[in-house]
Amino acid sequence: MADTAIVTGAGDGLGREIALGLARAGYGVVVTDVDERAARTCADLIEGHGAPAHALRADVRQPQDLDRVVTLARELGGPHVLVNNAGGWTPQRQYPQAAADEWTATIHLNLIAPMRLSQLVLEPMRARGGGAVVNIASSGGIGFEAYGSPEYGAAKAGLIRFTATLAGLADTHGVRMMCVAPDWIGLSRAHAQWQRMSAGERAASRPLIPPAEVVAVVLDLVARGNGGTVVEMWGGGQRIVHGAG
Repeated sequence: MADTAIVTGAGDGLGREIALGLARAGYGVVVTDVDERAARTCADLIEGHGAPAHALRADVRQPQDLDRVVTLARELGGPHVLVNNAGGWTPQRQYPQAAADEWTATIHLNLIAPMRLSQLVLEPMRARGGGAVVNIASSGGIGFEAYGSPEYGAAKAGLIRFTATLAGLADTHGVRMMCVAPDWIGLSRAHAQWQRMSAGERAASRPLIPPAEVVAVVLDLVARGNGGTVVEMWGGGQRIVHGAG
């Protein structure tokens, strides 16, 4: 039986690319997404490559949905890998204009949910000899510049720090907690926005990061990364690795 990986927000975009990458690396994948149809489509793609996949509708902000995700992974003999990929923010209003329930929802999605799900997989992973958790953060959580969504930036900064503080889980649980913090990724929405930009705006922006490069970093961390490692990824191939040990 293949080892089992959980990927949240895997119905589309980077999550789907990571799920497919893990499948190609030999993992069975629990594909979770708030959009059940998208999760099923991703699972079908994985099965088309000859790997096992199980689609599950899950809102990672709901504790009962997280319980169902982990229960399914345990039934499949895992989990061995968790990729906390689900994230984002609503484009309408940001802090401080957004109401409290709006901006706290962004923090729950991008920070609280990964913390909860990581906690839920610790004991099952330890019981199976260890595992790997990769948190997908963002360049929005790095640095001191102004940012369009303060709550998103704060949550991603928290996710980076959360990862670094748990390097010791490798010793206590056999679980390597790691993080990737990419800049602007070349997914379809980013390419559409890139096309709308002026030549001057493009020249002032960093190049888009091909999704395959992010997937490659995730797979490398899963295979051989050290607990507490945080990898910054910037357009043009620049990478900064923190805490590699």
